[in-house]
Amino acid sequence: MSEHRHILFTVRGSVPVPLIRNSRGTNRGSFREGLRKKLERGPKINMNDEAGLGLAVHWVQQALITAYEDNCPLRHVRKGRKSLRWTLELDSLRREVRRLF
Repeated sequence: MSEHRHILFTVRGSVPVPLIRNSRGTNRGSFREGLRKKLERGPKINMNDEAGLGLAVHWVQQALITAYEDNCPLRHVRKGRKSLRWTLELDSLRREVRRLF
């Protein structure tokens, strides 16, 4: 049987804030310049064998990632400002669909 008493929970801790990178906000000119500088400073790799080619691919990949992260800052995820609510317009549309069905 129920006693109908309130139970209060207190949760302590932090909630992780989701962060994203929006590629549309990337500073393209600075990205290109940073990537060019990183690739110019790269090691001289002999790409005649598979190991050298793998190292070159890894170096280019890291240069791209670093240049992107440097020029596209992390931002907080914005939650939608409008909540979905049942409106009179939706109600009339629902009635119309039911009638047609």
